[in-house]
Amino acid sequence: MLKRLTRPHAQLAQRLSPQGNRLPQCRGAHSQSTAWQPRQYAMATTAGIGLGSGLLLFHDNDRLRYSIQTLRRSGAAIATGAKVVLDYQWTLLMASEDSKEAAKSACHKRSAESVLRTLQSLGGIYIKWGQHLSSMIFVLPEEWTSTLSVLQDRCERASSPGEIRQLFMTDMGQDMDSLFSYFDYEPIGVASLAQVHRAKLASTGEWVAVKIQHPKLDEFCRIDIDTVSWIFDTIQSLFPSFGFYWVAEDMRESLPQELDFKFEAANAHKLTEQFANDRTALVVPKVLWAERRIICMEYIHGVRIDDLEYMKKHNIDPSTVSTELISIFSRMTFLHGFVHCDPHPGNVMIRTSDNSPSGRNFDIVLLDHGVYRTLTDEMRVNYAQLWTALIEGDEERIQQYCALVGGSDHRLFASMLTGREWHTIQSANLSSARTTTEIDRVANKPTMHFLRRIADILSSLPRVMLLLLKTGDLLRNVDELLRNASNPEQYRTYAIMGQFCAKAVWFETRQRIAEKAAAAGISWQLVKNLAVAWWKYHRLEYSLWIYNVHTTFRERLSISH
Repeated sequence: MLKRLTRPHAQLAQRLSPQGNRLPQCRGAHSQSTAWQPRQYAMATTAGIGLGSGLLLFHDNDRLRYSIQTLRRSGAAIATGAKVVLDYQWTLLMASEDSKEAAKSACHKRSAESVLRTLQSLGGIYIKWGQHLSSMIFVLPEEWTSTLSVLQDRCERASSPGEIRQLFMTDMGQDMDSLFSYFDYEPIGVASLAQVHRAKLASTGEWVAVKIQHPKLDEFCRIDIDTVSWIFDTIQSLFPSFGFYWVAEDMRESLPQELDFKFEAANAHKLTEQFANDRTALVVPKVLWAERRIICMEYIHGVRIDDLEYMKKHNIDPSTVSTELISIFSRMTFLHGFVHCDPHPGNVMIRTSDNSPSGRNFDIVLLDHGVYRTLTDEMRVNYAQLWTALIEGDEERIQQYCALVGGSDHRLFASMLTGREWHTIQSANLSSARTTTEIDRVANKPTMHFLRRIADILSSLPRVMLLLLKTGDLLRNVDELLRNASNPEQYRTYAIMGQFCAKAVWFETRQRIAEKAAAAGISWQLVKNLAVAWWKYHRLEYSLWIYNVHTTFRERLSISH
């Protein structure tokens, strides 16, 4: 196994070693005499010259320096991966049946801490990858997610003014002074991949937000992605039931898009167009121009969506904010099929508003449009059907539509989607607040038995569903935070989602019946099918609407008292 672990490292060294710059090998014979002979003086002089030349070569030869640093980075990652694999193998081999669970828990903790240290030392995309892993609460053991959660607040070192100016010259071919009359080098936000600055355009005087990628990411991005992919590939080959290779595949697909801000600009423009005629509180900052590593947007002042003090100060109801956020993402998912897949609190802002199209006293500003997924119409409607079945607690339809979206083990998959236990789903009681006991049981489910079942589900899911799972988890966490601040007796989240799901199914059914009528003419069966679909849609929509009105009335009544 050691040979398998070190082979890519050797291949990497061979591929990156500078051609034609081989340092001469010095060979000499040991002398029996302790006195230095002229030949020894020559050898010492040669060695000194060789060492000095090597140091100069390292500092002057960019390719050699890059090769050494690359080997160091990949070597550290591979060594950590090997250490984790060996630790798990040894733990599973030596632990007795009575002590196996405790031994595995300790191994989880040791491995997570070892990985954390390596990610923190390497920085860059490794921090981004660690943040992704820490959010997989229902997938990974608690020891992993809690240990890696410190990376959510980890910020990279801000790029220096010199590095920023060089980046503009390299990517745009012009000096910053020709673009901005003012540029604040102190960033207003620093993340694992980029940082954001406030500036004023020289041409118009408009205040803008300028997002720039950390310049050093370019240097090691490709090899870092390849290294992580190889580590997961090796673990998968050693443990065929591992089932989490999709993590590396997802990173390999998502990161290149996140590292090209032209994708972000296109995504922001498309989302703006799709919501142009919808009366929501959504605001997407207008993109003025974008290059691969630099993007310039309108500057919008706001605070994180989990800033409860700000909401209290400006008389904004957190529960209403959550309702609007869930409505926006439900519309995005079930009607448009174009989904922002990273809605953590740092990417969602709130600001006061006097003229929001939604009629609310706030706007929801959505940032960081680098990670989106597009659902096919078939996947979008099947996903809507699945959520409708989950809300109604219909196990037969849950099983049917789980299979259609790619999920197996429908009861466990349903719990992964909703964050609820099966008995809560089956009793059609998703709108009840999660108890502490249920939260603990769901959070502590990933034993090795459940991990294998979860891994089987995740390995068979389409890639888009994996990100929808992550998006759902992020939204649920924000939703519960905001609704708990208002102390509601019932959650309206699933009632809101259900209305959009019902609408998506109704629109698709109506379109399909219209196409059949256009092709073969109107028949009694088509009219009957249309009437049945219409009734199902309005029955669910009206029942959910009544529930929402009833809940709103009770919330306002409790506030007035």
